[in-house]
Amino acid sequence: MSLPDFASLSIAGITDYISEVGSLDEPILRVLEKDSRSGVRKIALRQRRIRKAKTAERARLEKMMSMERRLRAEGLAHIAGVDEAGRGPLAGPVVAAAVILPDSCDIEGINDSKVLKKETRERLYDQIVEKAVSLGIGSASNEEIDQHNILQATFLAMRRALDELDTPPDRVLVDGKWVPESPFHEIAVIDGDALSISIAAASIIAKVTRDKQMAEYHVCYPEYGFDSHKGYGSLTHLDAIRRNGPCPIHRLSFQGVASAGKSRSEDFHVFAEGISLALDEEELSAMGHSIADVTDDLPIAEVEELRSLYIKRQKVLANTWKKGEGLAARELSGKGYTIQERNYRAADGEIDLIALKDQTIAFIEVKTVNAPVLVSPETWVTPHKQRQIAQVAGAYLRNNRESELVPRFDVIGVNLSLSPPDVRHIEAAFRINDR
Repeated sequence: MSLPDFASLSIAGITDYISEVGSLDEPILRVLEKDSRSGVRKIALRQRRIRKAKTAERARLEKMMSMERRLRAEGLAHIAGVDEAGRGPLAGPVVAAAVILPDSCDIEGINDSKVLKKETRERLYDQIVEKAVSLGIGSASNEEIDQHNILQATFLAMRRALDELDTPPDRVLVDGKWVPESPFHEIAVIDGDALSISIAAASIIAKVTRDKQMAEYHVCYPEYGFDSHKGYGSLTHLDAIRRNGPCPIHRLSFQGVASAGKSRSEDFHVFAEGISLALDEEELSAMGHSIADVTDDLPIAEVEELRSLYIKRQKVLANTWKKGEGLAARELSGKGYTIQERNYRAADGEIDLIALKDQTIAFIEVKTVNAPVLVSPETWVTPHKQRQIAQVAGAYLRNNRESELVPRFDVIGVNLSLSPPDVRHIEAAFRINDR
């Protein structure tokens, strides 16, 4: 491209030219700096600053790649960087990542994850995943942290991350003073996330991965605000622990959790945990009755806090039930059922869905959870609930004169914690002999 006559170009024309070429060479900058128009000289000044920043960034990246280059010069092709995220928080796992980058990998802006903005980390995360020769992620749970201590749990997560690499590393660069004692040749690098591009990449992968996990935990335990503080000991988090007690992902061995949870009675913690773990309206209601029976024995402040927790959990479950019933109805429609009723009420009870297919009328109880569970959905419907459903079903059949249809009692279990949500339809989940 031939150089234009900048003196004859308008400021807008010069701006368009810069947008087209991307960057300016030194001779062009000098021409613009001597232009009689102040607006053009300001453009030149801005471009020189940009050029200076790019030069500094290039030098920083070269420095970050120097350690890997020295090792590759010794014939070591695959250099893994290892770092962790989540050693300091009061809740959640510690997550480690191991990353092997290709030779002369150029990812502009890569740095220690702690100095990067969230949007920058997520952008770099995608680039690292795309360019990495191999990548592994490992974690240690809060239970393992309590069992082993945070340092040993961190090493456990690092070893698990290295185990996930599909390319064995020739050298492992580990951020910090110590190494996890994996089967590979390890080198401890103090401040490694600022000195090694491989370790910096691992720090970004670990941080973004853990942040996503804590956002998912927020859905299960919204009263703690894990989506904002990610489990760290912020004032709002400590206050939530004081009000609610620790939840299943808190690190009970950490002083911040122990001290924050001491200000409430043992009964309060039992009831608060029961509220947070209630999977459906029936369980929550039963917990509410249990609390009501002992309110005279609890401090007024604790009763008020439990009432607040109950209302919050009720709202969360209501939204969960609505989503679950919608997915259940979609599942039935896809199987050829026609939905006759939703939330049908009669005989002091309710049936979530009533659906018709051929000569079968199905009375369906929908059970929805937003957390991992170990039991199958049909076990969630107690004998008492089964009898109640049968009474409502009998009223429906009498009122609609559909006694010629064959009734069947189904359960649909919906787990919203999975992606996509898991919808399980159990036909004839239970039988009632005396209809």
